[in-house]
Amino acid sequence: MELTQEDRTALYNIWMSQKAKMQITQMEMAKRLGLTQVEFSRILRGDAAISMAFVTKFCKQLHVEPYSTLPTLKRAQMGGAVVHLQNRIVIDGEIQNVYIDGNQVIIEYSHQPEVD
Repeated sequence: MELTQEDRTALYNIWMSQKAKMQITQMEMAKRLGLTQVEFSRILRGDAAISMAFVTKFCKQLHVEPYSTLPTLKRAQMGGAVVHLQNRIVIDGEIQNVYIDGNQVIIEYSHQPEVD
């Protein structure tokens, strides 16, 4: 599975958050992962590829679940599922025009209020 820049950004954000909480240095984390500090830095910066082995070790050290953290893994876990939804609305009037603008459906209608 190929991880993306979006995944790398998520890893970096997790690292920045967890290292402060755990009071761990980049040097110490690199050592725990069996890497040099330079190798670890290159992976986080995007100068080196991210492997699943790295992700697994990295997340384990930071006590986070990779499948709830990385966007690519989240999508894969869902099986690339597409959920189809349907909405129905009742219009209090006569529909004149319906059109789509991005992710919005615009309904133009006329309404004649009842006179008491």
